[in-house]
Amino acid sequence: MEKRDAEHPYSSEFLAALTSVIAQWTAPGFLVSVAAREGIDLDSTAITAISILDRRGPLRPSALADHLATGASNVSKVLGRLDASGLIERRKDEADARATVIHLTDAGREVAAAFIRAGDGMLEELLDGWSEKERHLLTHLTQRLDTSTRVFAATLPTTPSRPQGSNESTVTS
Repeated sequence: MEKRDAEHPYSSEFLAALTSVIAQWTAPGFLVSVAAREGIDLDSTAITAISILDRRGPLRPSALADHLATGASNVSKVLGRLDASGLIERRKDEADARATVIHLTDAGREVAAAFIRAGDGMLEELLDGWSEKERHLLTHLTQRLDTSTRVFAATLPTTPSRPQGSNESTVTS
């Protein structure tokens, strides 16, 4: 049994470390600061929305709200800011003319690419001094953990508050 304390409540040191990394990497200020290194001047929700649209492709506002774990009112405000910045465009849904689908513009795709470059640069800095063998091992074990996590997520039951498909990550490989 490993030591537990207020800072590391998990019995697993690995889970404590992984939770700490996830918390840091997903903190709004961290996202904004990493993005700023590539000249991106957006709030964290806008950055996340662009990243989701880049990975998932065009989405209805309601689907984007689900991926952002926020409500229609908040996603409407975010989309308004992105639209005013020329990063997204709203198009009629071909399957339902009453609905709209959000698409990234060329400028929006460039922002998504810049954020990916910022992430790549950040990781290079974080792994500075690591050997090629250590980097390869980290990559291999992280990919293995990702696969196991996806298999586990597929076995989780659905409920009214967690419908089918909601166990999927907003990030796809």
